[in-house]
Amino acid sequence: MENAEPKTAKILKRVITLLALVTVLFFIFTPANNASAEVSSINSSTDTEVNTPTVSPEDSACASCHEQIAQGFVKTVHGKAKKHAALVKTGNASSEAAVSCQSCHGDGTEHIANGGDATKIKNPAKLNAAEASKNCSQCHSQNNEHAVWRGSKHEAAGLSCLSCHSAHHSPVAKFSESKLFASAEAETKLLKKNSQAETCFQCHTELRKAQFQRSTHLFRNENLEHKITCSTCHEPHGSIGEKMMRTATANETCYQCHTEKRGPFLFEHSPVRENCGSCHKAHGSNNAALLAAKTPMLCQQCHIQGRHQTVAGVSNSVFTSGRGCVQCHPQVHGSNHPSGINLQR
Repeated sequence: MENAEPKTAKILKRVITLLALVTVLFFIFTPANNASAEVSSINSSTDTEVNTPTVSPEDSACASCHEQIAQGFVKTVHGKAKKHAALVKTGNASSEAAVSCQSCHGDGTEHIANGGDATKIKNPAKLNAAEASKNCSQCHSQNNEHAVWRGSKHEAAGLSCLSCHSAHHSPVAKFSESKLFASAEAETKLLKKNSQAETCFQCHTELRKAQFQRSTHLFRNENLEHKITCSTCHEPHGSIGEKMMRTATANETCYQCHTEKRGPFLFEHSPVRENCGSCHKAHGSNNAALLAAKTPMLCQQCHIQGRHQTVAGVSNSVFTSGRGCVQCHPQVHGSNHPSGINLQR
């Protein structure tokens, strides 16, 4: 009996060890299989949802031939607006069907009946500028941004909505996931290019160099997004301001960000009050603070002769060293100091 007890304990120990090993193996492999099945199920459902978006019933006839365009359209803001209208259930049938193929292309019954005859359907891309813009204004005329499109400089130049925008454009479908963030601006505005600046540079080529200069408003972040875009200052759909600015004057536009320069000041600097563009180049400059020229050359465009000779006589003159004129007259935008008549304090 003395030898049997240790023998029984040894057997029990082996049985317990074996059961523990089986239990560990069960928990290691069984959940992994289930998890992988769940992940693959989720991925497959996600892929199905992304790659085969739902096309609305009224667009299904068009999608039978134009499948790629119809699926891409669902991902755009136009497609999302249609989905939102259906979800909120406004009770207005025309509202729910407001954004569809027929909204822009017209009734496609004859087009389908004639085997896809291109002459039996309206193609906004082939319309003249006035008709193409009129097509878009069926919905977008209600926006304040488009209120003064008629007669604007862009319309007068023969541009239309389709010169910059595309109703079918979808960067989500066009680019890989790694570039989705960089194309978010283009997706939101349905721009033809990847960014607003690139869209404007198609015509305003002389401004492209601005984004590569030393100081610029069009600086970009690590995702190549412009933090200050063209439409920050300009209204491309028309404006009452000069150069299609969002405000009546250039200064008012600048004061939206540079509020400390607005004043009023006890002693003002006339060129500053007239136009910020007298001294600064808004789109970009190779000089600090977007200056049109370096100091003192910038100041000498007006101040050739005064109480003291401003033109530098020797290379080490106080007028050319350091910050030039600004060394003694730092308050160039205006001064509220009782003794600041010379903008020195």
